[in-house]
Amino acid sequence: MANFTSTHTGAAVDASVTKVDSSGVTQADLTKLNNVTATASELNQLDDKTVGGTNNDDIVDVASSQSLNNKTLEGGTYT
Repeated sequence: MANFTSTHTGAAVDASVTKVDSSGVTQADLTKLNNVTATASELNQLDDKTVGGTNNDDIVDVASSQSLNNKTLEGGTYT
C-alpha cells in the first residue's frame, strides 16, 4: 500500500482504524473485490433483490420453480 500524509490527528485516525478492525472484514473479503468491474449504479440495482425470490423485482434463477407474471422471455429453451 502506498504511503500518504494525513491531515487528521492521531485520535481521528485511531478511531477509524478501530472501526475497520472491529468490522469483521478480513483481507480475504477485501481481495474478492479486486476484480469487480461493476459501477456503483450497477451494484445499486441489486439492492434488496433476492436470487430465486418471489417478489416482482427479484432475480430469476434456474435452481428453483418461480412464477413469472408480466415478463417477456426471449430465446432459449423452456421446459
